[in-house]
Amino acid sequence: MIEQRQVAIITSLGKKYSGMVDIPNPTLRTTDLFNSANIYWKNPNEKCFDNAVLMYDAKLMFDEASVFRKYDKIQIRLDEIFYFYDDLQSISDEKEKKRASTMMQISQEKLQRVNIISVLVGNSFYDISGDFYGLFKKKSNDRFLPLTNVSMIEISKREGKWFKKSITLPFKFICISNRHIESALIG
Repeated sequence: MIEQRQVAIITSLGKKYSGMVDIPNPTLRTTDLFNSANIYWKNPNEKCFDNAVLMYDAKLMFDEASVFRKYDKIQIRLDEIFYFYDDLQSISDEKEKKRASTMMQISQEKLQRVNIISVLVGNSFYDISGDFYGLFKKKSNDRFLPLTNVSMIEISKREGKWFKKSITLPFKFICISNRHIESALIG
């Protein structure tokens, strides 16, 4: 039986899509699904792009409360995803922590802190801090880097002045696109 999971996707231009994605197995993390060499599609004949995810009952949002448009289905290119998170807290942060705890016992990997500066996304760049498990070099070969305990600051320039704005995330877990990382400091 094909299942679906609620996901929020923020694109490189700052658009937010919220909706359901197909998952072949409820135990599969969304991170693993999006990092897979072959993104799962219930019906592969629907693909317009090889590197996309299909979202159902999607809403394109300006902010948390303002819906611009609703779609029965829409394809979002993976290269355009800046970050995403599961839109259900029970799936995201807690499952990632449990998985990380198990992986730590097996591989002796340690919790590490990373500070990331993003490339320009829309008219801003982002200062992102978060924890991850494992080796950054290995994780940087994936499409998306899972982070817990995330804090994010948007930095933008308007009329010759720099502005900082703290971004409030609904949960403290995101997966950021490695393609959108300009620099990182581990530790």
